[in-house]
Amino acid sequence: MGKKRKAWIHVGAPGAGDPVEAALAHHHRALVELGYAAVARTSSESFLAAVELLRSHREWGLRRADVEGRWVGMVRRAEQAKVDLVFSQTMLADAAPEQVDLLVDALHAFRVQVVVSAGPGEEARRDALVARWQRAVRKPERLHVLDLPDEDPATVWREFGRLVGFGTASLGLGSVPPAVPPCATLADARREMERLVRRTASLELRLGELDRRRRRFRRTAA
Repeated sequence: MGKKRKAWIHVGAPGAGDPVEAALAHHHRALVELGYAAVARTSSESFLAAVELLRSHREWGLRRADVEGRWVGMVRRAEQAKVDLVFSQTMLADAAPEQVDLLVDALHAFRVQVVVSAGPGEEARRDALVARWQRAVRKPERLHVLDLPDEDPATVWREFGRLVGFGTASLGLGSVPPAVPPCATLADARREMERLVRRTASLELRLGELDRRRRRFRRTAA
């Protein structure tokens, strides 16, 4: 039996983990060449998977059907690359034990490695994350703590890549689009996120329906 591939799950606290999610999605094609498949190919995919795992769809104005099966589907797609997997989502930092188990269940074919990142002065937050996510790994040495000297995005991205095993020199952050436009207040940010999530979910559902209709038409015309 061959050696299991690894699945790297990054659950850094907001601030110390923010740039990783978007960078993985943006560089997902280049990462495959380096031996890593990003589970999420867009920030929207990452977000909707987190909503599913956290069972928070109602809070975001979505139906369960809008997110059901997202995580498993994304993992199965990434598996096809036959390389190690990597995923980052700060929303999962506060996942409950049963939500951690749900994430790990889809990764049974992999050796799960958890990366917890924390910035300066976040020792208590870091320790809480370590305690919460220890259950996701079979051996203590598979839980990695990334203590960052600062929360500069370039530093966070570089140190994360170094820990996982890929260089970031050719995977710059300059071309990585921000997940959402800058907002003046937290309330504005939440409203903007809700609007984008609803729009994305609606578009994806419509595209799925159009794709099903196209396939039916081809079968009929054949």
